[in-house]
Amino acid sequence: MYGLYAPNAPNLIAPEVFGNVGEATANALRTLDVPTRVTPHTILVASPHWVSRGPFLVQASARPKQIYDFGGFPRKLYEVTYAPPGDPDLARAIVEEGRRRRVEVEPTADWGLDHGAWATLMNLVPDARIPVLPFSITALPPKEHLVWGRAIGAAVAMLEKRVAFVSTGSITHRLDMFDPSRSAPWPEAERIEKEIVDLILDRRYEDLANFDREKWATMAPEGNLAPFFMMAGALGSAWKPRLVLTEQAFGSVSLTTIEFLPV
Repeated sequence: MYGLYAPNAPNLIAPEVFGNVGEATANALRTLDVPTRVTPHTILVASPHWVSRGPFLVQASARPKQIYDFGGFPRKLYEVTYAPPGDPDLARAIVEEGRRRRVEVEPTADWGLDHGAWATLMNLVPDARIPVLPFSITALPPKEHLVWGRAIGAAVAMLEKRVAFVSTGSITHRLDMFDPSRSAPWPEAERIEKEIVDLILDRRYEDLANFDREKWATMAPEGNLAPFFMMAGALGSAWKPRLVLTEQAFGSVSLTTIEFLPV
């Protein structure tokens, strides 16, 4: 298993539309060369935009639909298509393992690939030839996402499939402070984000789950970092994180990318 935490901002779809903000991140994702360097049979993806109210959901269709879950952007973003196949067999196996471990999880044909997934994946696998298996997050605490992730990792291990787990979002995600004209850094957010990134690089995921609540609220991490915790549970402690790139966007959003490789 290969792991990647990466941003999913709309400016990754067409950086030139946003004054080239995000171009460095999009280039870094392409340079990772996941299709040939990792050669995954399937890509698992957890987006902070798919939040289920009940159990965890696994998108089990043979062809997940593409969702344009944003508004007010230039037409060019709505003309981008990304239509990889799904992996119903792996979805079924993961659901069964989750239930065996008493995780509340259901397969579904609803939802699909929101831009929280495909804005990232279109840079990682531009030709969309690798099957993609999307997961929802829930309002449950980080520890529950770690437990669910461990079930996902166990199911993948039993099938001996080579997968890439891509979790997306931004550690700094203060959209209430979003300013397209702002390029100056936000020192407080940069300091707190470094604390969070250092915990990730040290694989101290339980400490991250108990991070200072006031600082956490200052950052408002996208999806409460639930996609990351799910992936961390699936990976376990035998994968070494590597900081790929950190880029700031519009004074209030971070585009931090971290990959996880076998030790």
